[in-house]
Amino acid sequence: MRVLFTVSNWAGHYMCMVPLAWAFRAAGHEVRVACPPQQVQGVASTGLMPVSVLDAPDMMESARLAFYVQALYTPQQTPEVPLPLHPFTGEALASLRDFDTSLLDDFWKDTVTSIQRSYDGAVNFAAAWRPDLVVHDIMAVEGALIGALHDVPSVYFSPGFIGTIETEPGLDLVANDPLSCFEKYGVDWTRHKIKYAVDPSPDVAVPPMGDALRIPIRYQPYNGAQDLDPWMFGPAKGKRICLVWGNSATGVFGEQLPALHHAIDSAAQHGAEVVLTAALSEVERLGPLPPNVRVLRNCPLELILPSCDLLIHHGSANCYMNGLVMGIPQLSLALNYDGRIYGRRLDPFGATKTLPGLTATREEIDKALAAVLFDQQYGREAAVMRDSLATAPTATQVADLLIRLAATGGLTGEDVAELAAAR
Repeated sequence: MRVLFTVSNWAGHYMCMVPLAWAFRAAGHEVRVACPPQQVQGVASTGLMPVSVLDAPDMMESARLAFYVQALYTPQQTPEVPLPLHPFTGEALASLRDFDTSLLDDFWKDTVTSIQRSYDGAVNFAAAWRPDLVVHDIMAVEGALIGALHDVPSVYFSPGFIGTIETEPGLDLVANDPLSCFEKYGVDWTRHKIKYAVDPSPDVAVPPMGDALRIPIRYQPYNGAQDLDPWMFGPAKGKRICLVWGNSATGVFGEQLPALHHAIDSAAQHGAEVVLTAALSEVERLGPLPPNVRVLRNCPLELILPSCDLLIHHGSANCYMNGLVMGIPQLSLALNYDGRIYGRRLDPFGATKTLPGLTATREEIDKALAAVLFDQQYGREAAVMRDSLATAPTATQVADLLIRLAATGGLTGEDVAELAAAR
């Protein structure tokens, strides 16, 4: 059987799909990953075969532009909120007026062209390779078009917390067909027509799925691979805090966000051993760090978290899911709208606490950090969440179910119930 994954150039959306792709390969099936050129190295590093037939606008530029537009239309920009970066250069703006909005004309033209080219590239490749099953991420619904054109099942893979028919502003990504890419090929599509959704979200925080059949999957952490630092073999010296500040955080919001510095200082002053994993450029700009802060540049979380008592991060679904599956209490300093939404969905269950990272003060971070680190209730609830996630079907079991989908053309709720009963 031939399985085609279609993925965007946002690495976090691809990484969560890797174990499922591995499961198909291990079962003897052919796997290809259609991706933009920017994702080729990331796909190849997982041992899978990239096919760079997709295209997409630069995701960092798009995210910075969204933050700029948000700031532009915010009635009162408070002093605590940093000015957005220049959407295209990434340099700091002294004023919102410093960005020449006439540059947007070419940006939108290039964006439309790249998106249309991406759909055409996906269709042309699928016509030659003829997949039997397609799995797509939230930003690469070219896979849904391929499925419709070739009358094969297409499956949406959620990174966690994002459903098929989201009503939350900002999470309803690619909700329909604004550029007529589906219509061009005679296909009528909206996200309401997604039939199957693989979702690792905990059962207490399942996102809206509409009429799609939700197929739960056990989240298997994958954040890249690197040599294991011998330091990790040793025991923790008291409380240990992992602080993650990803490339997306600095690439979109800049290197000098107060929240990161506040979190480092607060964690260090609580006497904890602090493990900071961040981009090299970010680490270099931090300057001298307290002696109890150890820097590991972009280290995979699955290597760090088992020995940690608290995870602090910038609010990405990937960080949330890694912390949940490891049973680690979390403090999210959510920088973007999506992280704040994830926090609203998770915080009521007691394993996580979320603050708005762009405006959180040192005092607020101190208070929240102390609560999550020293209140044992957070640890107990994190363990409950971990144990719940551990009962979800494995990637191998889900791959077997999707192989049945490709063979029969359909699945029912009873099929998923069978999967749940077999775990």
